Amino acid sequence: MISRENSLLPFIKLFRRHWKGMGLGTVLGLATICAGIGLLGLAGWFIAAAAYAGLTTVSAQLFNLFLPSVGVRVLAMVRTIARYAERIVSHETTFGLLQSLRVWFYRKLEPLAPARLMRFRSGDILNRIVADIDALDNLYLRVVSPTTVAVIVSILTSAFLWIFNPGIAALIGLSVFGGGFLVSAAALKAGSAIGAQMSRRTRDLRVATIDGLQGMAELLVFGAHMGHLAGIDSNDQKLIRAQHRMIQLKASANGLITLLAGTSMIGTLVIGIQLVHQGELDGANLALVVFVALAVAEAVLPLPAAYQFLGHTREAAGRLQEVVATEPEVVFRPVSDEAPRHFGIEFEGLVFGYGNGRRAVLEGVDLKIEDHERVAILGQTGAGKSTLANLLVRFWDPQAGCVRIGGVDVRKLSESDLRRYVAVVAQRAHMFNASLRDNLLLGNPKAGSAQLEAALRAAGLRDWVETLPRGLETWIGESGRRLSSGQSRRLALARAIVKDAPIWVLDEPTEGLDHVTEQAVMATLLNRTRNRTLLLITHRLAGLEKMDRIVVIEGGRILEQGSHAKLINAPSRYAQLAKKL
Repeated sequence: MISRENSLLPFIKLFRRHWKGMGLGTVLGLATICAGIGLLGLAGWFIAAAAYAGLTTVSAQLFNLFLPSVGVRVLAMVRTIARYAERIVSHETTFGLLQSLRVWFYRKLEPLAPARLMRFRSGDILNRIVADIDALDNLYLRVVSPTTVAVIVSILTSAFLWIFNPGIAALIGLSVFGGGFLVSAAALKAGSAIGAQMSRRTRDLRVATIDGLQGMAELLVFGAHMGHLAGIDSNDQKLIRAQHRMIQLKASANGLITLLAGTSMIGTLVIGIQLVHQGELDGANLALVVFVALAVAEAVLPLPAAYQFLGHTREAAGRLQEVVATEPEVVFRPVSDEAPRHFGIEFEGLVFGYGNGRRAVLEGVDLKIEDHERVAILGQTGAGKSTLANLLVRFWDPQAGCVRIGGVDVRKLSESDLRRYVAVVAQRAHMFNASLRDNLLLGNPKAGSAQLEAALRAAGLRDWVETLPRGLETWIGESGRRLSSGQSRRLALARAIVKDAPIWVLDEPTEGLDHVTEQAVMATLLNRTRNRTLLLITHRLAGLEKMDRIVVIEGGRILEQGSHAKLINAPSRYAQLAKKL
């Protein structure tokens, strides 16, 4: 587990690919601050020098108004243009950083699905992808770049003021150090706990809100919605209180910075007046020095606020690292060791249980499915049927035994090859909040319109799609909410048809369908899986008489297997189930 103190290091390393944008943004920020200091200092000197020159006619005639006025205009334009460019470059770079971080985080998430991701709530994962990654924009935009600018500006300003007087240079240097770094360090220490609390409160609020939205129907039916709303309100109030404390801390830090800036300016003025009396400094240069001392505060003013939120950023980074540091349950080879000789499936001596110390779901399962054979795995809920499918596609690996495709252990196959060999229609096939076309293309991104239409026709959806005003471009809503249960099942089947893999795994494909729709779906499945290896997982007996073999599994063990005719005419568990229907 990576400590919160070191949790930012991996993200700083990820920033390297954006070093050009970060460097340009920092240079433009430096140009903005330097132009601002120069503008205020030159303007103060110009006004004071012009006033002194106007005391006599001769000095007024000799005074050069042109060059200082040009300098003021140039510095004003430089400041404006540099500030505008710095905002564009810095924010563009920040958006690029956040994009890279989200892509990086998603790539780290993929190997964890589904086994390791089951440890995290969906709302919590969403919060990490959105809020926690967003919090990292504070790292470059408000910490790295402004701190670099402040350090360079303090060095340049102290060196410039050293020309006029070392005492003034030392005073401004101490002021910048105290205001920019000591106050920032204090803000970091004071804000770390509050920032971490804000991160946790944001997570709790987001998770509770998403749970409420996803389970709204159940909350309303059972009259528990008011209690859930009260919990959301409580989380919201806790977050607001943490934000109030952070705002108070920010105001206090800004007040200290302003106080130090004012104190340093007064100190500079006091020292400067003495130097004027001693003839070591003229009035115009006194104005220059005083205004430079005042303007340098702009470089350090943003730092305390940035560092006080660093605790929030560090907590967010730590939460991201918590997921990233999780070891995948399954690790695929980059390239397959060998290709399967055929597409038969073999489960040999499988022992598997979900989680340490839990009862085994499968206990010594041995099952061989020939190439192009259609086999139904029949059993009650919890018998271990779906676990066989999960092990075949390597969502998990067995604790003992192995799974082979065409004589090759699936652990010797690359992920891309395994996914290409097997098409899965899950019991709850997910439909994305996209068009019908987009959902179908998940099966084969290169499929043309003719292939999609053929798949829809085979799944019995073509006539329905033709009635839709937008056809395949029709948006189906989140999780396919605009589809009926039957339409959603058929669309999942059409997606598998589009993929047209040599091995089909169908997990309860007719669950929740009426009898007529069930018969139609089974007829489609049997028609489309000719010359394909089919593993049908079900607890229903519809259409099983057309399967090549039926395997009955109970308690994680194979109880019996054979054809429909063999099992139905024997004193078998299958025959008992058939009689109950």
